[in-house]
Amino acid sequence: MLLANLRPLFAGLLLFVSPAANADNSDVAIEYDAPDPDIDAAVNACLESEGVSLLKEHDAICYNAAIFPEEFMQLATMPETGRIVISSPGGNVATARMMSRILDERDEPILIAGQCMSACAMVIVPGADELQIHRTAHIAVHGIAMMGFQDWFGWLKQGAEPSRADFMMASLGYNLGYTMHKSGRDHMAGHLEGQYVDQAYIDIISERMQEAALAYPCRVKPNEYWGMIDSGHLKRFLGDRITHLEDYDQTWEAPGRTLFRDKVVSISDQTYIFARDHKEAGCGS
Repeated sequence: MLLANLRPLFAGLLLFVSPAANADNSDVAIEYDAPDPDIDAAVNACLESEGVSLLKEHDAICYNAAIFPEEFMQLATMPETGRIVISSPGGNVATARMMSRILDERDEPILIAGQCMSACAMVIVPGADELQIHRTAHIAVHGIAMMGFQDWFGWLKQGAEPSRADFMMASLGYNLGYTMHKSGRDHMAGHLEGQYVDQAYIDIISERMQEAALAYPCRVKPNEYWGMIDSGHLKRFLGDRITHLEDYDQTWEAPGRTLFRDKVVSISDQTYIFARDHKEAGCGS
């Protein structure tokens, strides 16, 4: 039955427009929770393991893996626990929606610890009905996800304008690169709508990354930028779904706390490029 329920996720999805895309978090009051010994114990055990496992002594499931079917389908067969600890570098957005559906079916609190990158931040976090954030968390969106075709087309071409033929080819799905980009964008929009989360949750981060990228003297591909999600953003869009919130890794201004500090080039306080992508693009050479 669960597998049958997953099939509708692959139906066509329409991009909807959010009126709150330019909202900021300056008026969001944040009160951080103190560390919890039980949560710390579960997180430590999970981050020291790999894959998907049952942490019986902590009444928790550990998901320390990328978002692939072989891994997340294990969740459907595991016994109910007090929480599911998730640390993940992410995966395909459409695939992550299937994992989010499994988590909806299970209905346990989701505890984010360590890296929560890409589809973890974009799909799993806004899909959680009860969300807990550990102080080790690094939550980051992958790519300027909501970029339209005109900006996407000219991004690495000195702002070149697409022709009418280019627009037509893209609309018919013959521009493979843009088709893949748009598929992720549409899945993202459909997922947020289905989870009753304003699309501005992703629009704001995408726009912030694009502004930082435009101000930076060298460009990489649109999908090679990363944007950190801060606690004000989470509280604004997820509100009471967050039941435990520790002061986690949110900007590059906290010395020694950022998980990937030695592997990235920061281009703003919350936007960065991995050093390997920065180097391959010829930036800083």
